[in-house]
Amino acid sequence: MGAGANDRISPGRVILVLAALLAIWIGFQFHPQRKGSPPPLAPVQAESRLRSVGLRDNLDWDGLPEFFAIVADKAEWKDGKTRFSYWHPVMKDYSYYFEATRENGRVRFREIAEPHDPNYFWEEKPIEESRVRFYYSVPTPVPPPPALGETIDPAPHDTRLKVNIDKSPLRVPPPETKINSPGQESKPR
Repeated sequence: MGAGANDRISPGRVILVLAALLAIWIGFQFHPQRKGSPPPLAPVQAESRLRSVGLRDNLDWDGLPEFFAIVADKAEWKDGKTRFSYWHPVMKDYSYYFEATRENGRVRFREIAEPHDPNYFWEEKPIEESRVRFYYSVPTPVPPPPALGETIDPAPHDTRLKVNIDKSPLRVPPPETKINSPGQESKPR
């Protein structure tokens, strides 16, 4: 027997087969699971070292908490916080910026944008071979001492603390001389 014109599948049969496949697929989608088998559990992952201190996982930051612990005493802490930049090994620059918060003996980190506060500056020369560059406040300038013979303008007076000073010259009486018997000299007292 050879293949002929009558061996073709009719369009009605194709529709019937597709409808059956669709019904089976819908049945599996809405079929409840057996009550005896619990749903599959997602694997539990331990929290990474970086996430435990407030940072996202980033291979460039591996070791940041440990290294920061070594140099943290050189930071300028204000209200339990300090800012610093961290070395980017690909860019070869300090291009990661962080704020460290110290609370109850623990340090947590937060990634920040590069700070540009007018009263702060970046450490010019970081610690030798350091991956950290600290952000320090600008020191208040101390005026130089006056030169010899130069007078200093007094600070503005506070009206609440007025003290009256008598500026008349001090008059000291001349020393008394004692007249002694002849042969003794008179000495001032």
